[in-house]
Amino acid sequence: MKTEDYLRELSFILFAQKRVILLTTFLVLLLSLLIAFYWPPTYSAGGSILVRGKPIPKIPQALETVELRPPLVTKEDLASEVEIFVSSEVIERTIKALQEKGISSKLDTNDTYKEVYKARSNITTELAPASNVINVTYLSKNPAEAVQILDTWMSVYLEYHSEIYNPEQAFSFFADQASKFKKGLESKENELVAAVGKTRVADPQKEIEKNVAVKQELEKQLNALRNDAISKGIYIDSLSKILAQENTHTFSFIENSAISSLSGKLQDLMIERGSLLRVYGESVDKVIQINKQIDHTYSLLKTEVKAYRDNLTVQLKVINDEIKNIQDTLGNIAKSDLELQKQLVDTQRIMFETRLLQNSYETFFKRREESDSIQMVGAPSLVSVMGKAFPSDGPVFPRKQVVIPMGLLIGFITGCTLGFMREFFDHTFKRPIDVQNYADLPIILSIPEQRTYKF
Repeated sequence: MKTEDYLRELSFILFAQKRVILLTTFLVLLLSLLIAFYWPPTYSAGGSILVRGKPIPKIPQALETVELRPPLVTKEDLASEVEIFVSSEVIERTIKALQEKGISSKLDTNDTYKEVYKARSNITTELAPASNVINVTYLSKNPAEAVQILDTWMSVYLEYHSEIYNPEQAFSFFADQASKFKKGLESKENELVAAVGKTRVADPQKEIEKNVAVKQELEKQLNALRNDAISKGIYIDSLSKILAQENTHTFSFIENSAISSLSGKLQDLMIERGSLLRVYGESVDKVIQINKQIDHTYSLLKTEVKAYRDNLTVQLKVINDEIKNIQDTLGNIAKSDLELQKQLVDTQRIMFETRLLQNSYETFFKRREESDSIQMVGAPSLVSVMGKAFPSDGPVFPRKQVVIPMGLLIGFITGCTLGFMREFFDHTFKRPIDVQNYADLPIILSIPEQRTYKF
């Protein structure tokens, strides 16, 4: 028994779907060509910063033979230098320095805060493996501008680094930062108090859960009252229709003691009247008297039924009022939940920002205490720039030698994927052998596809 030739099947699918594959490959390749030749190029400028351990000054009492090695630079030290390099203060000073130099740059704008975020998104820092070197890369549409900005940035960083580790200014710096974050904490606390004051709820989450429980109970009551109102309304309508009829009804279906008593009495009178009519005629005095008793009793019964119906009507009105009150209460709960949800979101945001401010405040407060109680000997590490910034060898994006082959490969893979999917979901017979394999029918003949060519 012959098995399927998968290589032949694969070749058949590729040949059958060659138009889809070629068209998809062409479109993706065309897109990559447009990106490669018409996308605005982005250039980079690179620089390196060396971080070294600060030498320990020799103490006069120490022996001259003892060699004091500088402390090793830790990962925390390198991470701290990276954070200082991309800090908002360094970026703002870089912007001001560029403005003073008159360098034409996108950073030259009055919207400082917005440009700080832009500059931070264009800068990339990376620790070189097995070294104390921080590689810095800045992206820009203009290579010369990228070099100027990065040079200015590294110069400002060196100045700022020396300032924050200066023993004379350390205490004031940490004190100012601690005071700033303390004011931020007070502001966030005021925001939290104001948010709580709007709804007068300290824990909105618990209040929302409580409202959900109350809402579920009220909805159950509301459904029960609606069902009761519908049944009472139908019952009242049926009583009104029966009362409007001229026929005599006993109303024995009503569960009421007075109505049941009159109904039983009326039934007895009607039975007695039927017995008399079997013996006497309508004009007999006994029949006339019994008819009067029946009319009188039926009149009393209708009066009791009307009173009973009016009582049901009053009850229905009370039920409708209760339904309206519950609906109003549910509406108020929904509005309250909306306000509580807003307060919950605001509270979570404020608490998150408060935690960040609290951590920053504690950090700077500790540094302030350390700088006040301990005689600092300078920065824990020395930093220096390993040469000026240098531009990249051509644009970093788009690179034609990468984008075009990648587009061709992605286009071919996408085309093959679409072709195989199209072939997989096409369940029609494509070859004569499919009739024998799937329909289990013999092949008598096959007619090849005829194409007409016009000249």
